[in-house]
Amino acid sequence: MLAPKLLSCALLAAAFVLPGSSLSIVPLQKPLENPDDCNGSGIADPEKCNGDGVIGEPNSKPHFGHPPKNKHRDGFKFDNPSTDCKYESQPALWDHFKSLEKDMSKIFTLIHKDVDFTIVGHHPGSGHYSDLLHFYINALRRYSVCFSLYPEAFRIYPQAIHGGCNSAWSVQEILFMGRTNHGIPFDVINVWVTRWENGQMVEVRTYIDSMRMTGLLHDNELWWNSTTYEDHHNYVPGPTGLPDLDELKSIMRKPDGSKYDDM
Repeated sequence: MLAPKLLSCALLAAAFVLPGSSLSIVPLQKPLENPDDCNGSGIADPEKCNGDGVIGEPNSKPHFGHPPKNKHRDGFKFDNPSTDCKYESQPALWDHFKSLEKDMSKIFTLIHKDVDFTIVGHHPGSGHYSDLLHFYINALRRYSVCFSLYPEAFRIYPQAIHGGCNSAWSVQEILFMGRTNHGIPFDVINVWVTRWENGQMVEVRTYIDSMRMTGLLHDNELWWNSTTYEDHHNYVPGPTGLPDLDELKSIMRKPDGSKYDDM
C-alpha cells in the first residue's frame, strides 16, 4: 500500500513542475473561455464560448512563466497611468526596471549610492546593506554572473506596480527569467518595496524565494559546488579566510624531518 501511495504523490508533484524550473507552477486546466467575450456565468454564447465557465487570463496581462508577446510595455495595465506626478509615475517605474534587462549598469543611477537596502530572507545575499556598492557586490552581481554565459536569454517582466506617482513609496513585482551558466532555464519572482527621492531609490526592501536563490549559487559557483573535473590552482578558503600559510609551510617535512628543497 505504501509504494502505490508514494508513486501517486511523486506523479502528482511531477505534474506541477516545469522542466528546468523546479518551482514554477503550471495550471491544472488550460483556460478555455475568452475573457473578452465570456463572463464566467456558465451561460454560453455558442459562437464565442463553450459553456464550461472557465475564464482565461486577459491576453494583455503578463502572467508568471508566460511573458506576453511584443506590445507597448508588454501590454502592461497600470493602476495609475498618470505621468503628472510628484515622485516616479507607474509608467516610469516600469521603464526603470525594464531598462535593467539590457543594461544592468543603470542600477548605479536608479539607486542612491547611500541607499538603505534590505534583502529579506535566509540565503547568502540576505541582510541589510548601508550603501549601493555592498549590495551590488555581495548580492546583485553575485547572482547576475550566474547568467553571464547567456546574456541574450535574460528578461525582466514587471508583473504588478502599486503606489508611486504622488507617493514616495511604490511596490514592484518583477519576474526575472534567464538561462543559467549550466544552460538551465531559470525564473523567479522578486518584489521590491521602494522609497524614491529625486529620481532615485533611497530605501529598498526586497523579497525573493530563498531556496531558489540558494540553489542558483550552489549550482553555478564553482567555489561552492565544485566537481571532480575542476583543477584548483587558487586558494578558496570560504568565509573563515586563509590560515597562516608560512606556518603551514614550516611544518611540511620529509619523513626524516628534513625540509623540502623548494621550501
